[in-house]
Order: sequence, then C-alpha cells, then structure tokens
Amino acid sequence: MDRAMFETENGAEPEGAIAVLPATEAACLLVDAEARIREANRAAEQLFFAPPGGLVGRRYGFAFRPGEATEIEILHPAGSRIAALARCMPLSRHGEATFRIDIEIMERVAGGVAKSTSGDLLRALVAHSPLAIVVADLSGRVTLWNFAAVRMFGRGDVEMRGQPLPENAPRREDSLLGIFERVMEGESFHGEEINGLYRADEAALDVEVWAMRMNNMRGLPAGVVMMLADISGRKKIESHIRRLVGHDPLTGLPNRRQFQKQLQRLLNHKKKRHSEMQPVLIMQLGIDRFRVVNESLGPVHGDHLLRDVSRRLAESLYETDLLARTGGDEFSVLLRGTDRIEDGARVADRLRGCLAKPFLVGGHEVFVTVSIGLAVAPEDGSEADELIRAADSAMVRAKEQGGDGCQFFARALDTRARGRLVLENALRYAIERDELFLEYQPQVNLASGEIVGVEALLRWRHPDMGLIPPGNFVPLAENSGLIESIGAWVLDRACRQLNAWDRAGLPPLRMAVNVSARQFRDSALRDQIAAALTANRLAPERLELELTESMLMRDTGEAVRMLDRLKALRVGLAIDDFGTGFSSLSYLADFPIDTLKIDQSFVRGADGLVRNGPIVRAICTLGAGLGLRTVAEGVESLRQLDFLRAEGCDEVQGFLLAKPMSPDALEAMSPDVLEDMIRRAGRSADQSGAKRT
Repeated sequence: MDRAMFETENGAEPEGAIAVLPATEAACLLVDAEARIREANRAAEQLFFAPPGGLVGRRYGFAFRPGEATEIEILHPAGSRIAALARCMPLSRHGEATFRIDIEIMERVAGGVAKSTSGDLLRALVAHSPLAIVVADLSGRVTLWNFAAVRMFGRGDVEMRGQPLPENAPRREDSLLGIFERVMEGESFHGEEINGLYRADEAALDVEVWAMRMNNMRGLPAGVVMMLADISGRKKIESHIRRLVGHDPLTGLPNRRQFQKQLQRLLNHKKKRHSEMQPVLIMQLGIDRFRVVNESLGPVHGDHLLRDVSRRLAESLYETDLLARTGGDEFSVLLRGTDRIEDGARVADRLRGCLAKPFLVGGHEVFVTVSIGLAVAPEDGSEADELIRAADSAMVRAKEQGGDGCQFFARALDTRARGRLVLENALRYAIERDELFLEYQPQVNLASGEIVGVEALLRWRHPDMGLIPPGNFVPLAENSGLIESIGAWVLDRACRQLNAWDRAGLPPLRMAVNVSARQFRDSALRDQIAAALTANRLAPERLELELTESMLMRDTGEAVRMLDRLKALRVGLAIDDFGTGFSSLSYLADFPIDTLKIDQSFVRGADGLVRNGPIVRAICTLGAGLGLRTVAEGVESLRQLDFLRAEGCDEVQGFLLAKPMSPDALEAMSPDVLEDMIRRAGRSADQSGAKRT
C-alpha cells in the first residue's frame, strides 16, 4: 500500500484549472504525465486536508498506472491514517496525456496505541524485519522500502519511494529491477542465492532472495514483493574455510589436496585439447636432513625455516607455475609454463641454486639442500595421483644417493618401490602370523676355546616369498617404525631362549641383542629390558645390547644419558661395527660400554689383514688399554684367527667357527668347540662365507 504526502516544487504556482471534475463526494484528481495535479475537486481537497485550490500544481506522490487500481495510505497531519483505493483512467486534453484518478476511502484508522489494529502489527513487523523488504507496483516503481533495505543497499526510504527499482548488478537479470522483471514473467524465488549486487557506495553484496507477485484486496495484480537476506558475511567465512581446506596454514601455499586438484584439472584439459596428450612436468622437493634442524633448533625455528624456504622457491618460479607444500618438509611444483622435458632439469638446478645461500634461523646460519624428483605425464602417469607418486619415488631415489640432487622417475624404480611396499605390508603381520624367528651365532673365547656367548640374529620366513634376507626387511622395519615392536619381540624371545638353555643344562651363556636407533631413543626400552630379565629369571650381566657407532655419535650428550640409564640395569653394552664410523676417541672414555666389536669389513677377505691389519691391531690395543672386551666378527680363515689371537683379541665369531644356527643345533655342539672347529677349518682352509646379519 502506497503512503505519501503531496509536495510542491520550488515556487510552483497552481495553474488555472478547468472544472471538469464532478462535484460529488468521491475524491477526484486530474494529473499529467509527470504526476503533477492539474485539477482537484473539493472532496479531494478535503481528503488530503488542503485548502481550496491547494492541490493544484503539487505532485501526486503515489504510483499509478492507467486502467489499474492501487491501494494507497494517506497520512493525516495529526498522525492518523486513511486507507484508500485509487483508480486511474487515461484522458486526452488538448493532445496531452492526462489521467483521472478516482479515490475511494476504504478504512479510517485513528492514531494511538490503544486503537492499534492487525495492520499496525503488520507494518511494525515490516519496519523492524531483519530482512530487506522491497515492494514495487506494476510499473516497477518502489512503494515500500523498509529500514533493513536502507541498511543493505545504502539508499534511503524517501530517496527510493516512487522511483524505479535500481539496476544494481553487473548483469541486469541479477539486479532488483531484473528480479522484478523475472517475477512478472512468471518466475518465483525461494531463497535463491544471487551474487554481485552492489550498494549505493558500490560495495559488493551477496544475497538470498524470496520474491513473488502480489495482488490487492480485490484480487487484482498489484506488483511484486521481495525479501532479501544479506549473506555477504557468511560467504566470506565460507571462502576463508575453503582457503583453509586448500592451503597450508604455515606457508600460505596450496596444500597437497589443492595441488592434486589443480594438476588433475590441467591433465584433463590437455587430454581434451590434444589427440596426443602434451607433456606435463611436476617436481617433488624434499629438504635434506630437516629433522636434524628441527630437533636441534626446535619446531618454532623449524617452521621459520620452512617459511623462508617456501619464499625463496616461490621467487625462483614463474607466476604461471604452481608451488605447494605437500608434506612436513616437502614441496611440489607444477611447471605450467613449459612442456619440454629438458626444462625440468634446468628449473630443478635453479631451485637448488636459490637455496645455496645460508638461512639465518634463531641466530644460526643454516645451510639447506634439497632432493628433487621429476615426473612427466603421460609417460610416468596420466592421472594426478600416479604422477605425484612417480615424483615421490624419484625424490626418494635422489635422497638415497646422498641428497642435494635431482632424479627423473624411472619405471624400474617404481617397480622396486612397489615391491618394498608389498614387503612392508607383509612385515606388519609377520609377528602375529609367527613368521619371524631367531638364529644364534656362537661367540668363542680365544683363550679357553669355549662358547661364552651368542648373538641373536633375526630371520623372516614368508609363506609365499620364502626366506627373506635381513638386509631386505630390516631397513624397511626401521623406516616404517615397525622396528620398535619387532625389537621388543626379539628382546623377549632371546631372553626366553636363554632361560630354556639354562633349564636344559647348558653352561651360562651371554646373549647379544642388536638395538635399533628407534629403540635406543624409546623411553620404554629400559622397562622392556627389565621386564624380560625378570620374567626369565636372568642375571642382567648375561644380556648384552649391541649399539652401532653411528647411532651413538648423532647426539653424544643424549647418548651418554641413555647409556647410563641402561647401565643402571647392569646389562652389558657393546659398540657394534666399531671403526666404521667417524667418532672421536675422546667420547669412548665417556660411554659406559663393555665391549668393542671389530667390524667384519676389517677382518673378512683373504687380503683383509694385509690392508686392515694395523687397524685391527690398534682396536685391540685400544680395547685392552680401556679395559674393554674385543670381539672380532666375520672370521673366515685360520690365518685371520691366528692373527687375532696374537694381537690379544678376546673373542671371535664367524663362519670359520659356526654359522648362525637354531637353538637345537647349538645345544648339540661339541664341548671342545674351538679345537673341533680348527680341525674342520684345517681340512678346508679356503672355505669362505659371510656373517648374515
């Protein structure tokens, strides 16, 4: 329902009117095409509370359309309201378009709260509605523009009333005028989302729209009503969430999911555009030894380094390329600007070069190198996941070759990687399926000739693949983390076997068990050892833990603390493969160890003692000077045995004496162990073999 007061333009004088309107009780007006009143009868003057001749020259403030009726509301100066129906009929006067408007009173409403009606309630609801409510008549002119509409569009009620609906969107059909036109053509809106509307200040708006045609009280078409909800804030939140889902929060780069999505989109585009797919190059970059930096400087500085690395990489790529952080210390690159394979190697060299300058992190200069794997579609895969997997495989190969390098994917590498994956999955079930077992290699005292100890060696017999060499599955167990559960199983099984030999009446033996780097760092190791010794009623001195030299040298301070905790249990501690690392001999006095195991590479081979004899002699002398037992591995000939005895080596193990064997086979060995072995070795002095570890 329209509601307005008449207004006169600046200084406009009423024109002389021709009395053509009936002098009846019905209020009648004569208006021109510009809605200016030319004549008004007395009933109209009384209805609009105007003196005689007071309406002429004023503007008719309601919308009107020839041949239609419009509900209007007239405001009394005292505050009351009059509901009326205005019918418009076209006339012709002196060749000018003129309209006669007959106004019929429908309802008189007194002001004041005490006499409020349902119409007052409706008007209050519209005025205070959180939804913008806009009503337009059949000509598309605004007849209602509530306060929420004022807030939403930045246009005032007085400014908009009686004006055409604005075309306030880049596309006409999305504007208020366009919505009106679509509704008039029969379309309806039930919460449809429309984006791109703009306010008076040109700020963008996203809205949900409900719109429909409306009829007046007589059932005649009266116009269109729209209700609009501003969802711009919600859309911003949704956009932010989408960005979080698709981007790495630390570096702001796309994440693995977004990278894979963009890569798949490019691959699909290439397939559709060309009968033969054009090459697509991707790279996988892994920071070498990042874990050392993270553990040394702390995760905060580690994050700082990752941000700096990502910035340098981004600065070294073209804007068309896509850089993403796809793992903890890994980045992926999609080269969009080239389809030449040789360009991949050049870009890889450029990226390695941009990282050559040291980074300043936490007051420290940190040098960063990366291992880069490259894969090319369609040769290495025509789908995103295949191509990423290929680049990953090539990156792993680059790391295996020492890092700070670049490798293209090769199908043979992929086959080997898949084989490792199959083996790793099978290894996960090896314990519960009882596929693992231990063999024991005797350690013989050179002075007495007796077996004084054994080394427990892990074996795996798979039902389909047969006996799998330790060199094939132990590194897999280390890298996958399975070594912790497998190591705990080995420790428990070795102690059980020692207890079984005690019950069988064998002389007390010392059991040597290898401990992995992961086990050594595990705080649960000490409790596992104590539990195994207690459960099998073993003296702690009968268990010896073998630790590699390189493992202890990673962090000597932490190594000393861990060794002290283990030594508090009174177990023996041995450095395995001694002489192969790069340790400082000064640390040897700090480590609470009992045994040095001379690596088999210094002993094994016919010319081993010619080349390595001085090294073996030095280790034996060092051990004697520090009060440590020396054990030589890989003894294969009498010549080696005689040399070791002459140099004061305490114990030996190797194929000359005995291969790793089952518990039953060890129980059946001759008491005169060394003499029996020497006799057998004399008959075949050239026999050779290798200790299987």
